[in-house]
Amino acid sequence: MNKIITYRPDIDGLRAISVFLVILFHVDFSLFSGGYVGVDIFFVISGYLITSSINKQILNNSFSFKEFYLRRIRRIIPVLVFIIAVITIPAYLFLFSNDFESYSRTVLHTMLSTNNFYLWSASNDYFAKNTEVMPLLHTWSLSVEEQFYLVWPILLLILHRFLRLNSREYVVTALLIGSVFLSIYLTEENKSMAYFLLPARFFEVLMGATLAIFWERIPKLTKSIHHIISVLGILLVFIPSIVLTKESLFPGINAFWPCLGAVLLILSGKEIDAKGVINKVLEFRSIVFLGLLSYSMYLWHWPIIVFIKYLGFGLTVPIVLLIIVATIVLSYFSWKYVEQPFRYTFKYPFSKTLLYIFLPSLLIGGLIYGVIDGKDGFPDRFPNLTEFNRKVNFPDEVRSNCYNKHSVSSNNECSIGMIKNEVDGILIGDSFANHSAFFVDVLAKDANMYFDVSAAAGYPLLRNLDFPDTFGDDYAEKRLEYAKKKDVICIAAFWEAMRVDSENYHQILRSIEELVALKKNVVIIDHLRMTTEANAHKMKLHKAKIGARFLKKDLLIPFYERPEKYIVHEIKKRFPSVTIIDLNDVMCADGACDYAINGQIVYRDFYHLNISGARLIAEKYLEEKGNPLKSLK
Repeated sequence: MNKIITYRPDIDGLRAISVFLVILFHVDFSLFSGGYVGVDIFFVISGYLITSSINKQILNNSFSFKEFYLRRIRRIIPVLVFIIAVITIPAYLFLFSNDFESYSRTVLHTMLSTNNFYLWSASNDYFAKNTEVMPLLHTWSLSVEEQFYLVWPILLLILHRFLRLNSREYVVTALLIGSVFLSIYLTEENKSMAYFLLPARFFEVLMGATLAIFWERIPKLTKSIHHIISVLGILLVFIPSIVLTKESLFPGINAFWPCLGAVLLILSGKEIDAKGVINKVLEFRSIVFLGLLSYSMYLWHWPIIVFIKYLGFGLTVPIVLLIIVATIVLSYFSWKYVEQPFRYTFKYPFSKTLLYIFLPSLLIGGLIYGVIDGKDGFPDRFPNLTEFNRKVNFPDEVRSNCYNKHSVSSNNECSIGMIKNEVDGILIGDSFANHSAFFVDVLAKDANMYFDVSAAAGYPLLRNLDFPDTFGDDYAEKRLEYAKKKDVICIAAFWEAMRVDSENYHQILRSIEELVALKKNVVIIDHLRMTTEANAHKMKLHKAKIGARFLKKDLLIPFYERPEKYIVHEIKKRFPSVTIIDLNDVMCADGACDYAINGQIVYRDFYHLNISGARLIAEKYLEEKGNPLKSLK
């Protein structure tokens, strides 16, 4: 009879390895560029431990869904809510309103175990730059795990009730193999969806679960074999964490190997008197202690990193050491005074657990979300950043009844300039036309002109062929035909997105050629040079006077050269009658472009304008260049 260990300190040691891989990856430690595999190891450990417990209870006819979910609530919820409540304080102090609003949504989705769905739909990429300002980005993994445990106990119970042992093992094995291939397929088809959602992650938890199901059938192995298995296991954990990068296809087959490593390490510690050499190392008291803190460490480390990065501080060696120390100290506190008491002291029955722990936790999460979202992220916290008040200064908010509505006819609510009986022209384009409406409005009023506006994402002039025809209509053609009835046609678009010599590129040139042939006054609005998300964020920090200190000259935008055949250059060369309004003419000098006028930042993000910015640029353009619309009358 195999000597089976009830408590496995080496598994806690493996948890410590897993959480440190994740932490080292998140602090940009280049050696562990694939340290995110630590999450996958957690999945395997969870699958093994929880399935072992469920399987034993089912065999003893003692399994209870109430007891199972009671243990999950005690294990997951109290410390999670405690940490969310604590980090909401620095979130309120430091996060700008749009990021604070986004934070509140992740709070709600974390409590509902749907944060993976929210993050997938909102950011669509775990490694995208914008995810670095999300303090609860990492809770996507909790959502995946909880979604697994909504279906797995039911499936396991069905297998036990209707199938013999051999048949159960065949079914679980087939399910495991199928889920591995499903993950490989989904990862190749849609990497972002595969990363965040359960179907492509199912096999990872199932690998641990399968090991638990086969546990009693595994023959006793010699100590030498366990040594070899343990060494192979740790290599399969560490090698992917070193060779994988953010660009690697993941999960899929790249996730299989570290998960297999975790399975082998659990297996090599099976026998009390024949543990693998690595398992003995994992049982060192200091490593086991960190493993006991691993859940709290996982929850604490990322918000700490986010706030440090958010405030503009680099991840230097002293700061990284500070992050690690702070994570361990805070984790010890939450483990000792929150995790442990709620797991082992406050052991209420199911109904009271729902009443005293689960429902209040949902209420707290809902309240945090409701208050922050209801107050639009409290923009008044930064009174000198009024240009980032979403409700009054973001074009897509202020023009929400006009933008993306696919309307082509005259609409007084959406028109700009001097209101008259007849419109003089139309402004058309994509999201850049939407923010340019406020620029053109200033020029149009100065020229006593009246413009319709028709702007929709993905429609620079006609439909952007690089994107699918989501709306399935002929909006672009109708809009262009309507524009041909006007004397002046202004076109504003994200011109830098037009790949030279692409079908979009030639389509736009053909359309402008047609407009010129019809003797129309065509006006092209060339947008500002782009900055980066990081630099746009530093602009706000600089103006708000919080966080790291930056010199304004270091935040100026380089006047980078556009390609020789950049589409606006090509339009100017081919069609001399077309009027080009280049916003860079009043914002750039001596190889650099300013990002503010009179202390007001003109950008909404790293490439769109805010409303006050568009108007300020227009006023500066009138002052320095005059009004090109007057010559069209």
